[in-house]
Amino acid sequence: MGTKVNVIGKNTFMLTDRLIRVNQFLLVGEESALLIDTGYGGKGFASALKKLAPQRLFVANSHLHPDHSNGNSLFERIYVGEADMPEKGMPSNALALAVAEHYEKHVPKALIKKILSYGLITPGKEEYAPMSASFSLGGRTIETLACPGHTPGSTLFADRESGDLFVGDAVNGAFWAFTDPSLTLSGYAEVLKGLLPRLDGCKRLWISHSVKPLEIGYIEAFIETLLDVKPEEGKPVGIEGTGEKVCIFKRYTRTFGDIGIWAFRSQVR
Repeated sequence: MGTKVNVIGKNTFMLTDRLIRVNQFLLVGEESALLIDTGYGGKGFASALKKLAPQRLFVANSHLHPDHSNGNSLFERIYVGEADMPEKGMPSNALALAVAEHYEKHVPKALIKKILSYGLITPGKEEYAPMSASFSLGGRTIETLACPGHTPGSTLFADRESGDLFVGDAVNGAFWAFTDPSLTLSGYAEVLKGLLPRLDGCKRLWISHSVKPLEIGYIEAFIETLLDVKPEEGKPVGIEGTGEKVCIFKRYTRTFGDIGIWAFRSQVR
């Protein structure tokens, strides 16, 4: 299926895995470039990068989940939020294995193996480094903002000159909170509230699972949803093997439509 490349701004590219539909973002400066996420490093990904950014390349993960980081082995050094460093543990692997263990009673082993090839983080020989506070690309500086929630080390990337904010999975219309069971929705709302004053100049959100940007005001609507949903409103979704049931909590907003939160009921507080 390969990698699709879209130009989304001056010297700014979205690279989308055609099979998995997850985006990586390439920000090019005069001297170097920053790649945000590596996806699965699928067919055509490396060659597209060489054409777009032949100069020095920084590589960073918005968070350490397989659909954002399993192409890391193509590179020598990866920057990641300190709480997501591989040596801190990889809780998403434990979650994927628990779900697989439940379904292996009902699904052919070959299919389970194939699913796990996409669902497990598989670090290789690449070196991991704690996230830099900023990346100077030559005539272009990208700031990083810690946003613990979807994972403890989730990171946002702000290009204030262009107005673009790259958020990974930290804010979207189908937010997964259950990937960090210690997270509470009210606690995450406070994290996002604390970030709002630091988003001066940001106009658009680019998320990992949509090719269309969201207005910066989406964050406030998202915060309101986190604070407004009630435990009893959750509707179980078809994910088994997680212990507590994963539920979806929804709110309709006039400006942005439905906002959904996937969480355990115990997190809704």
